[in-house]
Amino acid sequence: MQAADDANLISITIFTPKPEHFGAFLDLQTENLPRLGHLSQSLAAQFYVAKDGRRAILVSHFRDEAHLGAFQKTDAFLEHRDRLRPMLETAESGLYNLVYAREPQPA
Repeated sequence: MQAADDANLISITIFTPKPEHFGAFLDLQTENLPRLGHLSQSLAAQFYVAKDGRRAILVSHFRDEAHLGAFQKTDAFLEHRDRLRPMLETAESGLYNLVYAREPQPA
């Protein structure tokens, strides 16, 4: 499948929390992601934690960059980001388009 437009825009953020703040970071994210997802009008989101407990990944699906950009300017997003910053060593984000997907297989 070749992406023709931004209809399948994916925002991926890889977080590396400071080890002493990992639990608080997870609590803050899991508490706020449902509310922020509703406000952002994102199409879907998944939040993953590495098995080694060092990193987390947020995968958010948006209609297009305009929807993502508008959300990133909201007070709710800016306040959440400001609360996360002191807990993080790094956070790296990028925008991606889906070019291939394998449908889930029966177990």
